Amino acid sequence: MKEVYAIMEYAPLVAILLGLVVSWKVATARWFLLAYGFFEVLDVATLPITMQWNTHYYIADVMINAMFLLPIIFRRSLALRLYALSGSRYFKRVYKLQTLSAQECGIILLLGLTCVVNVITWFEVLAYKYYILDSAPFKLYVRDNLMLLFHLMISFALFAYSMTANSREEFVEREKAY
Repeated sequence: MKEVYAIMEYAPLVAILLGLVVSWKVATARWFLLAYGFFEVLDVATLPITMQWNTHYYIADVMINAMFLLPIIFRRSLALRLYALSGSRYFKRVYKLQTLSAQECGIILLLGLTCVVNVITWFEVLAYKYYILDSAPFKLYVRDNLMLLFHLMISFALFAYSMTANSREEFVEREKAY
C-alpha cells in the first residue's frame, strides 16, 4: 500500500502536465497550471528532506499546503506586477481574464482540509511521543488514506479546471465586452 501512497504524491503533477497539454492555448489556465506546478515541483523536491523530520513533518506539510494557496490567491496580482515590469500582453490578458473558478474553490477547500488533518496528526504524534497516548490511530489508519483521497480529488480538480478553461475564458471575455 505504501507504493500507492508514493505514486499518488505525483498525481497532481501528472494532472498539471495533462492539463497543460489540453489547455495550452488558454492564457489563464496556462498561467495557473504553471504557477501551481512550480509549487508542486517544490513540494516533491523537498519531500525527502521533510520526511526525515518525523514528528514535525506534519507541520511542514501544513506550511507546504498553505503555500499551494499562493498561485490561487495571488496569481492575478502577480500577473499585473509582471505586466508592469515587462509590458507583456500575455500578463495583461491574464490579469484581465482571471477569475476564481469552482475547481479552484474546491482545491482551496481540499487544501484547508489537508491542513486540518495534518494538524490533528501532529498533535496526536506529539501526544504519542511524550507518552500521553499509547498509540496514534489517526496517523496509522486515517491520515494516509485521507491524503490519498485529497491528492486524487485535487488532481481531478486540476484536470477539470483545464478541461473547462477555454469556455470559462470565452465567457469572461464576453462578459467584459459588455
